[in-house]
Amino acid sequence: MNIIKESKKHLDENNMSYCSHFLFAFSYGIRCIISGLKLVTHSIIPAVFSKAGSKLTNKLNKVFTDHNEWLQIKDRMEKFRNIYYSNDTK
Repeated sequence: MNIIKESKKHLDENNMSYCSHFLFAFSYGIRCIISGLKLVTHSIIPAVFSKAGSKLTNKLNKVFTDHNEWLQIKDRMEKFRNIYYSNDTK
């Protein structure tokens, strides 16, 4: 496994530059850590941060679902463009 090739493939599949991917992954990683600390606190004191887990889960679900839908639309547009231009040259 070539980690550089796999990294480039992942960035291409997600239509992200290294910098934008870093900022995205890092920011959500920090949010997960903060939410994790809130959940640990919640496990000790159930009255505090009672919605920390569901808020994080809902936010991450929305972000990744929106991103995946955008990638699907982009893929469909690319396929249409290829069909359109391949028919245009005939």
